[in-house]
Amino acid sequence: MRPREGRRVFAIKGVGGEGRALVGRPSKNNVGKVRLFPVGVDTAKELIYARLKIKEPGPGYCHFPAHYDDEYFRQLTAEQIVTRFSKGFRKREWKKIRPRNEALDCRVYALAAYALLNANINQIANRIDRKIETVEPKPEPEPVSPARRIRRVKQQNWVNGWR
Repeated sequence: MRPREGRRVFAIKGVGGEGRALVGRPSKNNVGKVRLFPVGVDTAKELIYARLKIKEPGPGYCHFPAHYDDEYFRQLTAEQIVTRFSKGFRKREWKKIRPRNEALDCRVYALAAYALLNANINQIANRIDRKIETVEPKPEPEPVSPARRIRRVKQQNWVNGWR
């Protein structure tokens, strides 16, 4: 994982529990000694469910492609929060109400990846708008002759020339 951090590829691990940060501070206390970011899955699920309740497009509204079927949305809403008491204290936990919840898990990790990237959406939108305004049709490039293939000469030594 370490060589991939320059390309913004990070190791993450879901951590349950109420009140955790969406993405916590990384730890190197693991087998590969790479930066492992804990993801507060309970916090992420609460945020996703709150955003699913927003009915008007705007900040926080969830947009979905038209080709998503009913099964995706069943998986997205496959868990509910349940309050139970343990040793006299109230404890909230997420309980599955359907057997499959892959869509919810993917959405949680996608939200964590978005938080890790720390992208400035307004700046990206402005850049896209400027690029759309300045796009001009490009002339077709002239055909290029195919490059000659360079053939490697096989070395004859005791490893590959014993036959």
